[in-house]
Amino acid sequence: MTFVEPRFSLVVDSCCDLPRDTIRDLGVEVLHFPYTLKDEEHVDDFGVSLAHGDFYDAMRAGEHATTAQIPMHAFVDVFERAAAEGRPLVYLGFSSQLSGTFDVAHLARADVLGRYPDADIRVIDTLAASVAEGVLVYEAARRWREGATADELEAWIAERRPRLHGYFIIDDLETLRRGGRLSGTAAAAGALLDVKPLLTITTDGRLELKRNFRGRVKAMRALVDLLEQHRDGQGGTVAIAHGDCAEDAGRLAAMLAEKTGVAVDLTMDVGPVIGAHTGPGMLALVFWGEAH
Repeated sequence: MTFVEPRFSLVVDSCCDLPRDTIRDLGVEVLHFPYTLKDEEHVDDFGVSLAHGDFYDAMRAGEHATTAQIPMHAFVDVFERAAAEGRPLVYLGFSSQLSGTFDVAHLARADVLGRYPDADIRVIDTLAASVAEGVLVYEAARRWREGATADELEAWIAERRPRLHGYFIIDDLETLRRGGRLSGTAAAAGALLDVKPLLTITTDGRLELKRNFRGRVKAMRALVDLLEQHRDGQGGTVAIAHGDCAEDAGRLAAMLAEKTGVAVDLTMDVGPVIGAHTGPGMLALVFWGEAH
């Protein structure tokens, strides 16, 4: 890949859950979500200050983590710096259906435009989270590094976003219900012995319970089947993410290779922004497929 000097600033948030080295190599700017664990405030910095394994161990021990929105001043600082330099900026944000942070970004944009009315600040909803957001950010950032204009990148996202497929299994729906990310009715449907819920992120950025499976292996096979059914012929990044269950991520990658011949391009840790609501054991598969 040939990299050129980008024509605008690209800003993402830490919910994209991309590996630290990938974020560094892409050169995007990151806004970090705050969270609280054991009454201590932390910043989601991709496991630098608190390793993901330690975060999930605390949850296994009964601790409940809480997340918060990225503060408005963080957006204002980044947006205003670009505006003062006369440099266009594009922010790719965590789904507006799952967090109020996207609304905060809009407020920050309006605030900065009040002082810099000619500034080009674009706030784009990925309608995705964690690994799904990460795959969209990853491919968008590669195009940014190849010299795409802001208009070209925005058009590419609008065209490709409906083709992003994200599915994940978790051990317990209660944490999602408690955090308000899933209805009580849907959570109750999954509260059965050894039932592993399989969920998806809809095209409008919401969480939806797709199906329940008896046992984790059956649920993992269902993930493989979904890729086989819906992946299109255009290829694109295939990614797996896990909530401190690396062995299962490896098993899922092997199952994919054996049944479909598809290799995994990215393996990611589910960070605390999503992990606080899904708990240990989340396993996700994201790929590009038919529009839905």
